[in-house]
This record gives sequence, structure tokens and C-alpha cells, in this order.
Amino acid sequence: MTLALSKFDYRKLLGVFLMVASLAFNKWSVQALVTSDGQIESDLFTYAIIGIQLLFAFLGLVFLKPQQNRFWLGLVLLGFVLFVWAATRQPAEHFENFFFVYPQVRFYTNLLLSVAALLGYMLATLVDRRRDIAQNVALSVATFGFVALLIELPALTGLIDYRQVFIPKGISLLGPHNRVYEPGGFFHHPENDQYSEMRPGDSVLALGARTGRLYEADYTYDHNGFRNSAPIAEPDLLLVGDSFIEGYKVSQDVTVAEQIKQGSEYTAIGIAQSDFSLYHGLSAMLHHLADFSPKVLVWFLFEGNDLPYFPISHEEFVISKAHLAEPARFSQRSFFNNLSSSLASWSSLARRILQGENCARTQSGHFPDAAWSEETAMYFAYPPPDKVEARLPYLKELLLQGDALVRGNGGKLLIAHIPIKIDVYRDLLAFPDDSVVQDWVSLELAADLKTWADESGKDYMYLTPALQEAAADGTLVYFLDDAHWTPEGHQVAAQADLDHLTTKGWLD
Repeated sequence: MTLALSKFDYRKLLGVFLMVASLAFNKWSVQALVTSDGQIESDLFTYAIIGIQLLFAFLGLVFLKPQQNRFWLGLVLLGFVLFVWAATRQPAEHFENFFFVYPQVRFYTNLLLSVAALLGYMLATLVDRRRDIAQNVALSVATFGFVALLIELPALTGLIDYRQVFIPKGISLLGPHNRVYEPGGFFHHPENDQYSEMRPGDSVLALGARTGRLYEADYTYDHNGFRNSAPIAEPDLLLVGDSFIEGYKVSQDVTVAEQIKQGSEYTAIGIAQSDFSLYHGLSAMLHHLADFSPKVLVWFLFEGNDLPYFPISHEEFVISKAHLAEPARFSQRSFFNNLSSSLASWSSLARRILQGENCARTQSGHFPDAAWSEETAMYFAYPPPDKVEARLPYLKELLLQGDALVRGNGGKLLIAHIPIKIDVYRDLLAFPDDSVVQDWVSLELAADLKTWADESGKDYMYLTPALQEAAADGTLVYFLDDAHWTPEGHQVAAQADLDHLTTKGWLD
């Protein structure tokens, strides 16, 4: 008995203890991640957890002499690589993320850790080839670094902005060829910009719907970088808004501004850009209102994504966006940064397409007189916004600032409320059994804004009744596979504006 104890290998016992400690730490960290719902904000903290586990495991493997058993070494390293990818998941519906799961920095950090684990396994098990492996790795890194320097040199010197290579010309896209940022907190297209564009509906990208439709349109912008066919010095109406008013996916002659001119004796011009929020709209008004001095400014509010998304004032918003008007940094011009963004977008798009019909079907409906099919279904890519009640005070404050600005310029302000598509079509469609759309709750925003407008003496118009009436009569006012108005939807909105203003007598 004494002899047996004297020959016991305490190093193996210590190795087993460290491996158990590593696994216990692994379990604790997973529980911490689950408890936090994956919202650990610090990447450093997440990777510190992984580092501690790797340290315990490495020390345990040293005492267990892993070179004598390659299988266990490979199994342990594989387990930790899988944990790295599992622990750093951050699911979000952003095309900037790889596969909608990994932010770009986390993705590449995980990739490097995975490669490091593979190299560690090779160096630990292929003892006689360590020198060759190290030399090959060093040579590969040096070669890649040299090639990368050659590629990035034009961006480093400012000769090339690779955004213009990776990002096409188009509406609602980034890059200096698509957006010019102003210090006042808004942006516009390059002056006198012109281009043609063909793209699918947003539901094809957001939901993976397979509709087979492409929308083609020509875009013409004025000297201020806004989509207007011709300059008008003092228009009767100035329209401020986002992609609905810019005319997303429709031709130039059917936008709200153009249809107002065609259907009445009044002149109208738009100051609108896709992705404009109310913050951007107020900034554009501050910059351009005095140049036009309209009788009426119609400020279009789309409840889907125009609500204030920061709990900050307009002044704070302008300060926070001031850096966008500065010359582009190298990180923005970089080849590899832009390549990474493109790869992330394509990976997320590929995942959405592979999900196939199921994802799109759950956010769709169909007209009762036709069975559901991918071609005839109506898709709803965007649910109602959240935290509306908390954002409402900032919304009202922005509207008050806009009203004071317009009145100070001798005009009148009309607030035109654009509904999300489901609020127009909810009672006109049938929904699949597994559809989540029928469970979306309509916002009470319209009633709140109407009450507030009446109490504060502001003029407010809700476009939903006019759009609902047209839709009930069989007019398709929103695209089947997109969240925006069809040409007929633009016509309905333009006529509703004219009827409201004529009743008010504001254009006499």
C-alpha cells in the first residue's frame, strides 16, 4: 500500500483539477451570458473569460502531457473554439453583422483565435516540424502585410475612397458619391446628381422573400442635392420627409411633390432623403427654409422609423453628428474595412435566402380572393416601433421647434402622419396560421398626436383614412414586397394634402 502511494503521479491529479476548474469556469461564464441575455457590452470582458478558461486548460494539459495523446488535446482545443463562437454571439437584424450574429470585430477576433488554436495544436503535436511551421507562418504574415500595404496605400494617401468601389450608386446608400454631410446635422445627394437604379423590394433582402420583382427608376437631384426635377424659387409648398417623399423605387414624375404640381395650380418642392429622421428634417429646415419661404411647409412623419431614436435634444443630435461632415478618415476609406462590410452583408443576405419561404411567410398576408403564394403575398418587413411612449416627448419637442421656425419665416406648418403598411391593410388581408403580423398591435400614436395638436394649436393630418379608403377600393397603395408607396400611393397622399390645405384655405 505504501509503495503504491509513493508512485502516484500528483502532476496528473493537478492536471485533472485544472481541467475541471476550466470546465466549471466555462459553465459559470455561460450562465452569466444567459443571465445577461447576451448583452455583455464589453468585448474585453467576454474575451477575458475565454482567456481564463484557456489558461486553466493549458496548464491542465501541460501536467497531463498532451503530446502523449493528440486526441484529447484536439478535443479540448475544439471545445474551446466552439465556446468562443458560442459565447460571442450577438444576434441582431443588421446586415453589418456576419450572418446576422457576429459584429465584424468579434467575427475576426474569433477567426484569429480559431487559427491560433489550430497552430497551437500543430506546434504541440508536430514537434519535429515546429521550425518549418513557424517559418511558414512568419512568411505568410509578412507577405499578407506587404500586399495589404500596397492595396491600402492609395487610401492612406487619400487618392482613393474604396467606398466608391464597394458601394454602388443608389438611393439610401452610403459613401461620398451618395451622401454629402453638412455640419448642421443633415445630408443630401451630390448637387445635380443623376442615376438610374434597379433593385428588389425590401422584403427580398430583409425577409428572403422570392417575388421575382425589380423596381427601376431614374433619379434627378437639384443644386441642393434633393430630388426635384427643376428649381423653384418660392414654392407654395415645401415638403420635408424621408424616403416616402424622396420617392423610393418610383419614377421622378410620380412623387408627391410632382403629383401636387400636376394635379393643381400650386408649386411644390421636396427636401427629403431616405433615412431622414425628424432630427435630420429639422436640420434641413434650419438650413434651407429661408431660401424658399413657402406658404406651407408639410412635415411628413413616418411612424415606422422617423421617431426620435435618441433621448436627446436636436442641439445634442447636431453635435453628435458633426464629425460626419469632416473629411473621411482612413478607416472609412480603407479597402479591407469596406471589403469586410461587403462580406458581412453578403453573408447575412445568404443566410436570409437559405432560410427560404418560412421566414418570409411568417411576416406576410394575402388577399382573401387568392391563395397565398410568394408572388401574390403582401410582406411586412418592419414591425411597429417600440418604446413609443418614452420617445413621444422628444417627438413633440421637435415638432414645436419646427412650427416655431416655420411661423417665424411667415409660413404655416402641417404635420402629415404616414402609417406603417400593416395599419392600412390589416382588415383587408388573410394571414397564414404561423404569421406573426396579425399579432402586431397598432400604435396609439395618431390619437396622442391629434390630442396634442388640438391642445397646442398645431395642424395635424393622419394619412391612414385616405390610404385605407383607396386600398379598400382595390388600389394598391403600398408595394406588395416593400414598405413604401406605389405611384398610386403617392397620388393618394398628394390629393389628401391638397384637400386638407384647400379646406383650411392656406393656399389662397
